[in-house]
Amino acid sequence: MRLLATDYIDADVEGHYALYPQIEYVSTQGHQHDFYEVFLIAEGQTVHHINGEALVLNRGAFVFIRPDDEHYYSKYTNQNCVLINLAFLAGTFIALADYIGLNLHDDPLLTSAMPPLTVLTPTEQSRLVAQLSEWGHLIYRDKERSRVALRALLAQIISQFFITRVDDYGDAVPPWLVDLCQDMQQKEHIIEGRDALMRLANRTPEYVGRAFKRYLDVTPSQYINALRLDYASDLLLHTNDPVIDICYDVGFGNLSHFYHLFKTRWNCSPKTFRKTNRRLLIP
Repeated sequence: MRLLATDYIDADVEGHYALYPQIEYVSTQGHQHDFYEVFLIAEGQTVHHINGEALVLNRGAFVFIRPDDEHYYSKYTNQNCVLINLAFLAGTFIALADYIGLNLHDDPLLTSAMPPLTVLTPTEQSRLVAQLSEWGHLIYRDKERSRVALRALLAQIISQFFITRVDDYGDAVPPWLVDLCQDMQQKEHIIEGRDALMRLANRTPEYVGRAFKRYLDVTPSQYINALRLDYASDLLLHTNDPVIDICYDVGFGNLSHFYHLFKTRWNCSPKTFRKTNRRLLIP
């Protein structure tokens, strides 16, 4: 089944907003369409059948669907699911892609076998739900203004969630691993490192190691080091703390090892990174 934009999307608005309070209201038949869409799992869980795979999506899952993706939804156990959908014309996305410099022919956002998926934090989800709802109601008050607002909203969504921080969970990543990666973003877990990761995973180290390598293509240690280096870069840019203090504050126990990993990730030393990139808004 192929859904057509002419049947669902007002050409004057260029987009369509929908909130489905129950999963039964969402399409349960496999389909493609000639437009793009993003959808957010606002509450509960659902099974997303996508391009021949079945992936359990939890609250906070945010997915970018391309016209050639074939998908549908089904209930996960007895869980209800609240799903928010924003569909938009292919022409609108093509114009946006040209504006922000996306290559339509080879960018992973558009060419990957599975559609891009990211998991929002509760704060991000709350803010996005409010923005989507506000735009959805603007349609009924001011069509012309809603078209401009849609383009601005899409530019924010695509750049924030699907270019700079898309979580490459295309290969049907298990829900426990998605939850684990989200939990590991917390400061105290980053600092604690491997012990926190294994405790939160509640699985054997061998099983966790295989899962990280299969789905994320990194070892647990490489994943933790990346989190720590990102945290260290934030401290370098936004505090006056000495490099040695930052090294230990983010969980590294060896300054030389920290310098080596930092230079590998950022192609410069921590001091050079701070000097080159620091921009203080408040002197």
